[in-house]
Amino acid sequence: MRRFLLALLLCGALLGQGTIVMSKPPKAPETILQLAKKLKRGQGTAWLLLDAPKADWVAGFRSLLNKDEDLMVLGLPVESHGPKTPLAAELRAQQGWGPEAVWALLGPGARVLGSGKTLPTARQLLDLAEGNGIRGELKELETFVASHPDHLQALRQLLEKHLSLATRRTFRLVQTIPKKDAEGNPLPADFEKPLTEAEDERVWGRAVALLTRYVQSGDWRLTGAGLLVPFQEVGQVSPLLRGSAQKCLPMVEEALRQDPGHFTNWRLWHTLAEAAGGRPLRPLLDSLVLLPGGLGGIPESVFTTYARNARAREDWTGILDVLGPRWDLKKDQELEIIILGEDGGRQDSLKGTWDALLKPIVEADLRLGRTLEADQVVREAMAWMPSKGLPGWASSLAQACGQPSLAAQWATLTVPKG
Repeated sequence: MRRFLLALLLCGALLGQGTIVMSKPPKAPETILQLAKKLKRGQGTAWLLLDAPKADWVAGFRSLLNKDEDLMVLGLPVESHGPKTPLAAELRAQQGWGPEAVWALLGPGARVLGSGKTLPTARQLLDLAEGNGIRGELKELETFVASHPDHLQALRQLLEKHLSLATRRTFRLVQTIPKKDAEGNPLPADFEKPLTEAEDERVWGRAVALLTRYVQSGDWRLTGAGLLVPFQEVGQVSPLLRGSAQKCLPMVEEALRQDPGHFTNWRLWHTLAEAAGGRPLRPLLDSLVLLPGGLGGIPESVFTTYARNARAREDWTGILDVLGPRWDLKKDQELEIIILGEDGGRQDSLKGTWDALLKPIVEADLRLGRTLEADQVVREAMAWMPSKGLPGWASSLAQACGQPSLAAQWATLTVPKG
């Protein structure tokens, strides 16, 4: 076999790439001046919450902001500080508040526009904001987009705001049912019931109209920015969102046929496919024409993301349709990659292939009762790239899939020599 050291792979991967600078998360403001600068970088206004011992209403205040629909639309951030922080001490001294818990509305320059020491009603908070001319980012964006309908950046931001708001409102209205796989790992939650027609229109009507307009216009192809809001899960309960996603998918798929290696378009496809209730990937893959030599091919993350989503839906056939042909191609390759650990020792070279490719295939076969096919894949893998870890990985998976006899067989697999 041809062997390539990790150092060579890293050199090839890093050539021509720019430097990635990682920045530390910003520290919480410790003075009023720092708080004013933080507000200026954001919306310019925020709710302030200074906690104190035995202040039972503080949790109710946070809950109010997260559950009242009008306050969710207003969408002001919350600056929350404990009783012993320097900023809390400075604010109490400036305002003469004393040691009690306090809520306040902050304006530009961290100026206090109103405050209280007991739990307010949603109406009181809304009236306070409205009385100070505070409309919130969403309404400001609505006004801007109405005046500049062709402004792509503003339209995308408005869409993301509405998608985020509608998703939060959905989780407030519909109870979720936690799910785990056979190994105890969390899966996307199920919902007890769908939204009613009236709820769906009220919660998703505007977001869906913007989503359909955004994708159908084709303008999203002018920018490398995708939709950063994970809204696909709630397609389970919103017929409006599901219908919009189904309507938009053909346009994204046509874009992928023109540029199969476009990562952002693939990410949008995955989001819409899940919002639509799941969409087979195989037909789309079969319609793509790739460049000669594999240059600019389909990103590897497309397959791992699809397998993860299909697994959550228990679409075992979909996993085999997509990953099966990839294994057929891979096992014919003679390339072996040596992976070095932090200590310089050689790691199990099959681990990455097992996690991304083989494990989903074997699990799908087992879930469909195809034990002979699953056994064949495991034994092919051992012959292709001998692995000390494979017996344990495969045995644990078989046990989780309710196949104890197969688990016992795989646990005793021997690693070929040579």
